[in-house]
Amino acid sequence: MKLDFTAKTLATFLFCLFAFGKVGAQTPIVINEFMASNTSTIADEAGEFNDWIELYNTSGSPVSLNGWFLTDNPANLMKWDFPTNVSIPAYDYLIIWADEDSSQGPLHANFKLSALGEQLMLINASGAIVQDVTFGAQQSDKGYARSPNGTGSFVIKNPTFKANNDTGISAVGDEAQAEILAIFPNPASDGEVVLRSEKPVQQTVEVFDQLGRLRLKKAFFNETKMDVSDWPAGMYLIKTETTRQILAVN
Repeated sequence: MKLDFTAKTLATFLFCLFAFGKVGAQTPIVINEFMASNTSTIADEAGEFNDWIELYNTSGSPVSLNGWFLTDNPANLMKWDFPTNVSIPAYDYLIIWADEDSSQGPLHANFKLSALGEQLMLINASGAIVQDVTFGAQQSDKGYARSPNGTGSFVIKNPTFKANNDTGISAVGDEAQAEILAIFPNPASDGEVVLRSEKPVQQTVEVFDQLGRLRLKKAFFNETKMDVSDWPAGMYLIKTETTRQILAVN
C-alpha cells in the first residue's frame, strides 16, 4: 500500500532518528579534558575566563573535524558544528571555548557547561556519537580529565590545558615549565617574540594557530626569535619536545 505524505514524513523521521546518533563508533579523537567553572585558570582571546573543552588526537595522523558536532543536549546532537578546515594534528590537542559567544572566534561554541553537572557529546561526520560524557558537580578551576591521558576514566585534577594529563606539564600556571621555556613579550602586539630555553640542547619549536594549522617550525639551540608582526590576533600553541605554552598575539 502506498504511504501518504504524513506516513512518509513519519517514516523518514524515524529512519533519521535511528541512523543519526548511533553510539559506539571508533575514533582517534576523544574528549580529553574540560573545565566547567573557569574563574581564573586561563583566559580566552578576549581576556575572559570561560568554560573550555579539550579534544585530543590519539593517533599518529591528523584528523579532520569537518562535519563534526559538539553538544550538551542529547535531543539536539547538531547543536554546534565545527568550522570548516579544522583538524587536529597527530598526538595533539584542540581547545573549544564553551561560552555562547561565536563573535569571539570560530572555536567558540554556542553553549556553556554547567558546573552542577550535565552531559557532553561528540558526534562525527557520519552522525555517530563517538564520545558521551556524563559528569557531576565540578570544582572551580579544576579540570575534569582522562587519566591515563587520552584513554582513562575522568577524574577531577589540576588542569593541564592543551597538554598531557599525566605529566602535569601545562600551558597554565606551571612554574616548572616556565623555568624551561620563557616566551617574551607575552602577550605580543607586533615585532619579535623571543623563545629562550634553559635546556642546553637543540630543539625544534612548532607553532599552531587556533584551528590547529602549523604556522611555523624551526630548530633552535638555546634561544630563537619569531617575527609575529603579520600574525592575526589570537592564541597560538608553542610546542617543543618537552613543553607546551600559549602565546597571545594582540
